[in-house]
Amino acid sequence: MTWRRFDSLFARLLVLQVLLAIALMLVFGGLVYVERNVAVARLVAERWAPALRAAAGWPAGAAVMPPAVLRSSTRPALALPSLQATPRMAALDDELRRRGVPLQEVLIARGEASPVLWLQVDTPERGTVWLGLSDPALLPNVPRRFVLAVLIALLLMVGVSWVFTRRLTRPLELLRTHMQSHRPGEPGATAAPIASASPEIAAIESAYDDLLRRIERHERERALLLAGVSHDLRSPLARIRLAAGLLPDDPALAARRDAIVRNTQIADRLIGSFLDHVRAGELALDRTADLAALARSAAAATGQGADALVVVAPASLLLQRTHPLLIERLIANLLDNAFKHGHAPVELRVGARGERAIVEVADAGPGVPDEQREGLLQAFARGDAARGIPGTGLGLAIVARVVARMGGTLGFERRDGRHVVRVELPTRAGEAAAPSTGPL
Repeated sequence: MTWRRFDSLFARLLVLQVLLAIALMLVFGGLVYVERNVAVARLVAERWAPALRAAAGWPAGAAVMPPAVLRSSTRPALALPSLQATPRMAALDDELRRRGVPLQEVLIARGEASPVLWLQVDTPERGTVWLGLSDPALLPNVPRRFVLAVLIALLLMVGVSWVFTRRLTRPLELLRTHMQSHRPGEPGATAAPIASASPEIAAIESAYDDLLRRIERHERERALLLAGVSHDLRSPLARIRLAAGLLPDDPALAARRDAIVRNTQIADRLIGSFLDHVRAGELALDRTADLAALARSAAAATGQGADALVVVAPASLLLQRTHPLLIERLIANLLDNAFKHGHAPVELRVGARGERAIVEVADAGPGVPDEQREGLLQAFARGDAARGIPGTGLGLAIVARVVARMGGTLGFERRDGRHVVRVELPTRAGEAAAPSTGPL
């Protein structure tokens, strides 16, 4: 979770701007530091040039020689070559030559109090002499005020980057929240435009709302067509069933009459499944339902005995912002799948954990293969094991649609050798169910 938060757009933009600010400060600070050292080196050369000329035997003019000039006729021991190509030493060499101090070589050695800069200087007798000077200004030094100024500027730039990035990404977070909070069957348009949104984000929000409205219109037209066709088909089916019942009670016609009745019943159940699928997306979620009572009612409707179906439920468990018919069909479809594709005994457990209601249906069957779970949640999808079993392929699709509309979660798992279908639903209005782990 922490890594995902760091990998967000806000974190990426902030890190990019902070790194850019650090790079700019390093470049700016480096340039200022180099220019400062060059200026200091020229001032040091101007200060020491007369003394160095006098120590080397050249005319020094009226300048007073500082007392810190050291003199040696031999190369200093334990001295290291100084990098004359650095801006500081290059400026010192250039300024000393300009002021009449011809240098041959520059060394640096350890002194008693501070490092000593040894200069090999030409003498009027066409020889050379080693002159040493110890000046703290020549030592690499970063002024504290400069460091403080850089830190303050860096903190200021980080703060500005934080505010700017937050203002840039906040509308995106609000748009993502709006998209995630939308549930099937609810109006898709936002109540009010996102505040402080840029024109690009406002255009994305408008396009998303328009897409939701078009999807909603398409779903409404599709549901109306399916409901109308299903309703119109039930009337001729009823007449066919009635006509079959009026056939003569002849043993020669009994088999055909039973086949007609059986097929009309199958067609009627298929039409009922179509209507349930339509209702799952159309019924308004504006009522309160007792989940425990509906679970017991759905279990009783299966006609299974206590040895085949066990129900564990509290006396009452209320759900808000739902519809009793949808909850009843959800549980009925879970039980129907358990008996059709699993093995008895089947256990229906209803309970609550925090602000979530939990429905679990467990059976002794093989369960749903992992690679087929996503596909079986689609309408009219059937697993390989269900090819020879009568059904419509709408059971899990209806369950998934109801769960999505209520902001819940649907999952499959194996527990103690049994296949468990787990549904979690929010018990309060407007609250999305966060998935939890572990048995009920």
